[in-house]
Amino acid sequence: MKRSRIRTAITAMVGSAALALGGLAATPAGAATSAAPPAQKSLTAASGFWACTVPAGKTYTDTDRRYRGNCNPSGWGTSYYVVDPADGVWACTVPSGYTYTDTDRTYRGNCNAQDWGTAYLLAVPRTGIWACTIPPGFSYTDTDRRYRGNCNPQDWGTAYLLVG
Repeated sequence: MKRSRIRTAITAMVGSAALALGGLAATPAGAATSAAPPAQKSLTAASGFWACTVPAGKTYTDTDRRYRGNCNPSGWGTSYYVVDPADGVWACTVPSGYTYTDTDRTYRGNCNAQDWGTAYLLAVPRTGIWACTIPPGFSYTDTDRRYRGNCNPQDWGTAYLLVG
């Protein structure tokens, strides 16, 4: 419990600082942007909450597994740091209505406290972005296939230049 409160307080402070600094530098239209993996950057950290399940329409950016903790008083339980999905957020699931443009796979990282987990850089589907999926209502005009690239950190992955 104490670790969760400390983690929540730290992520809230980091998120607030990132939001405050985000307004100071604007990225020119069409410029490529890079995003850090989940352990380094989560702009929505201040708006999230810890829960034992992830409600429909939400996603999560972190996990906490404890023996006899809040989510299972008689054994091991996992809690999730639940956030609203948004463009540019590193999340552990890709909610309906979103695609992703990058992945980050770590052992015992934010998205899986016990084993390998993959985080996804969420993106609102729109014409002109390279995405790892083709959302409903979209097509693509080009592909880029790479080994251990943005769309698959373990094997071959294909990115699609969306049009829609």
